[in-house]
Amino acid sequence: MKVIQLWDKAIRFYHWSQLLLLAGLWFTADQGYLVVHQVLAYSLAAILLGRLIWGFVGSETARFSHFLQSPFQLVRMWNKAKHGIGHRGLSGYMSLALMTLILLQFISGLMTTDDVMTEGPLYASVSSDWSSFASWFHHNNFDLLLILIAVHVVAALVHGVRKDGVLGAMLHGKLNTDAQQPVIKSSRWYLLLVLVFAGVFALWQGLSLYQQW
Repeated sequence: MKVIQLWDKAIRFYHWSQLLLLAGLWFTADQGYLVVHQVLAYSLAAILLGRLIWGFVGSETARFSHFLQSPFQLVRMWNKAKHGIGHRGLSGYMSLALMTLILLQFISGLMTTDDVMTEGPLYASVSSDWSSFASWFHHNNFDLLLILIAVHVVAALVHGVRKDGVLGAMLHGKLNTDAQQPVIKSSRWYLLLVLVFAGVFALWQGLSLYQQW
């Protein structure tokens, strides 16, 4: 057994920032703070889009090719998937599901309106039917997200009870295991991606958000 670096700073930054931003989005939507809600939504989209790219070019344990297996492989190699390092087996599918639903949540939000003050930037570009569907999806998809997050939290608590180091690894990045050290890349490239996407969103909607403020 030895201590390895399991998660890079990019993955840990994304994981905890995603949690905080989702909580903020829930609160601001419930309280009607729609401008702040939009700022948080663009922030979440920036770290998510950076994470999607990092899933192809980032550290070994961050790559989709590392933790996503076909259903056939998942069944055939179930024990190996369960005991491998990183998001393996069903946890890989959970990670992908959360990222997909968050992306769809963001896109649908761009096409919605509160019918009072705020319209998404794509609202005028789609038909009323599409906007109505987007509004319905935006509301109900968040409920689905909450369910998946609850399942994710329960799984994390189970790992905590087992004291297998998985929960702690998402805090400090290290794990005590007999597995080989995965390739870890510098997280500054991920942060650069996030800044680029944040800059694009600021140029696109920054003035509009400022005027609504």
